[in-house]
Amino acid sequence: MNAAPWRDEAKRALAPRLLLAAIAVGAASGVAGVAFRLALNGVQWLAFGAGGEMLLTALAGVPAWRIALAPALGGLAVGLYFHFVLPGRRLLGPADVIEGVWRHGGVLPVRRTLLGAVANALSLGVGASVGREGPIVLLGGALGSGLGALAKFAAAELRLLVACGVAGCVAASFNAPLAAPIFALEVVLLTYRPAPLAALALASVAGTLVGRACFGSAPLFPLPAHGFPAPIDYPAAALLGAAAAAAALAMMAGIFKAGDVNGRLGGPQWLKTGAAGLAVGILALWVPQVLSYGQEATHAAMLDRYGLAFLLAIVAAKLAATAVSLGFGFGGGVFSPSLVLGSALGGAFGHGLALIVPGAAAPGAYAAIGAAAVSAPVLGAPVSTVLIVLEMTEAWRLAPGMAVAVLVATAICRKMIGRSFFTWQLQRRGVVAGPTPHERSVRVEGPLGPAHENAPDSSPARGER
Repeated sequence: MNAAPWRDEAKRALAPRLLLAAIAVGAASGVAGVAFRLALNGVQWLAFGAGGEMLLTALAGVPAWRIALAPALGGLAVGLYFHFVLPGRRLLGPADVIEGVWRHGGVLPVRRTLLGAVANALSLGVGASVGREGPIVLLGGALGSGLGALAKFAAAELRLLVACGVAGCVAASFNAPLAAPIFALEVVLLTYRPAPLAALALASVAGTLVGRACFGSAPLFPLPAHGFPAPIDYPAAALLGAAAAAAALAMMAGIFKAGDVNGRLGGPQWLKTGAAGLAVGILALWVPQVLSYGQEATHAAMLDRYGLAFLLAIVAAKLAATAVSLGFGFGGGVFSPSLVLGSALGGAFGHGLALIVPGAAAPGAYAAIGAAAVSAPVLGAPVSTVLIVLEMTEAWRLAPGMAVAVLVATAICRKMIGRSFFTWQLQRRGVVAGPTPHERSVRVEGPLGPAHENAPDSSPARGER
């Protein structure tokens, strides 16, 4: 095998100018991630009179009418914002970052991304059942693209700087310095090749320092010292992985189905988004865990604060609320909803197992495993999802069981729909994610591959950018 392309790729990725740019992009993206988090918390205070990571607790003192109407009025605001500010455009997301890397030489629409971030912050702030990782992936990628273009980097280096922006933003937002570089590899660069890791790691460290300076270094979901005490727990984790695959497929298919229904319905889009918000608000009167990115709900499930019946109610309600929110025009990501869905599913599984096998691992342990097992196939990122959940919980003793569940869930979903929710989105648009057949014929396997400079733009959606 000819090692020259590998050496050339490594040489590009380790250039001092590129590594310095990676640090700058990581820090800038970390600032953007912090700003976005503060902005959506501010919108929550305006919408509910309460906000932040403890939104559920704060809602105890909020009138029911406000909980129901805030998402509805917020949906109208999001829809009207799009109607007047971005007419005829759709919200961008991680799929567009992947497309920008592989089909457009690392070029992302910075202005459109910043305008879309306003709609994303509004969506999360008013309680739509969406995640914050999608907007920050896009923000980080666009910053990497814009700063790299200003510094006049070539297309190959620009692609890597997009991924560095993603790593910096994810690290700052989730306090996950280990997972963020692997996340950028798996989700954006669609590879496990080691050449980009140095730049991605530097960007992740820079983003982490920014995030910790603003929010501290405490994990998002600190858990007690769970372990897997019984032999039955490992095959049980595999069974949970199969159930998680079904939940992940249901969530992804539900989002696409809701979007198709939205497209067939008549009437102005802003009115349909408002109606979707009203549906989410009414559902939240019974299951408030469906609101927004659900950090407190995820943590409560991992701490075993919900009973079996209510956990199953959260599963059903979160599937419905996420499909309606993302299918009918709200902006946001899919990682946080999948964490809520997976933790509720895993907790319910753990409660059921405890009825059959006394001495099995605690339901909270299965909640953490379920969160990773649902999220991994949705993101197409099995390695980084295990890492990020372990970093967010510090439950490192669960790593073997979590890996089993994630492996099973990922294998099933890849057999059914391909790599991830984002590549499924691109397939529905007719866009090739990763190397095209032409690029494979000239042995372009990584985004820094020497032949990739002249790869053709195969995207039919170029005009949308």
